[in-house]
Amino acid sequence: MSEPMVRITGLRKSFGSNEVLRGIDLSVEKGTTIAVIGPSGSGKSTLLRCVNHLDPPTAGSIEIDGEPMSLRPDAPYRRQEAQLNRMRSQVGMVFQRFNLFPHRSAIGNVMEGLLVVRRMAEPEARRIAAAMLDRVGLAAKMDAYPAQLSGGQQQRVAIARSLVMEPKVMLFDEATSALDPELVDEVLTVMRELAAEGLTMIVVTHEMGFARDVARSVVFMDQGVIVEQAAPQDIFVAPQHDRTRQFLRKVLHH
Repeated sequence: MSEPMVRITGLRKSFGSNEVLRGIDLSVEKGTTIAVIGPSGSGKSTLLRCVNHLDPPTAGSIEIDGEPMSLRPDAPYRRQEAQLNRMRSQVGMVFQRFNLFPHRSAIGNVMEGLLVVRRMAEPEARRIAAAMLDRVGLAAKMDAYPAQLSGGQQQRVAIARSLVMEPKVMLFDEATSALDPELVDEVLTVMRELAAEGLTMIVVTHEMGFARDVARSVVFMDQGVIVEQAAPQDIFVAPQHDRTRQFLRKVLHH
């Protein structure tokens, strides 16, 4: 069996005395999508932020493609920073809020990482960014600024901005929950295509249809632990745990 693309072992995260993650073990095979579901405050976003090292773990380990995502605490600050940037460039993250630079066009936003992190020449960066915007269906909007784009378009620019860095893993944190209902599908469609192309993805989502159709495995989290993990048909048809059943009853029938 091949090494998983993401291996999380004994992950804990506390903010002061509040323990948000209480021992998470999770593996994600290369080329598969895992959906993470659960009530608000169950630790789903914190899990993603630890994988991306936006929140450094309190304990436990995270490996991406066999490489530990951890900083040597004794290393000089500058080396830590360089290492962090390198690790982060392997992990793309798309947030609920689009976090685009308002004063840069769509293509300017997508080129940013290529110019700054990859130190790529501008013509090459522009070519790659243009191709990626085309891939998410925004070829016609390259020169538009975020304020001129719908929420769904902005979120697709944010996805393109992550993808140009060629990450090994993409994290989606409720990527559609800030969108108007009629815009949700255009973002989910891009995410479905990425999953079909074999990108490794961890998707925190309220979209149960997406979890059911696209994920190889669904993780139900509550109160900082993984209560249950199973194939979508098992978790949606015959969940093993009371807490999972209660949660699904709420979200599927409201």
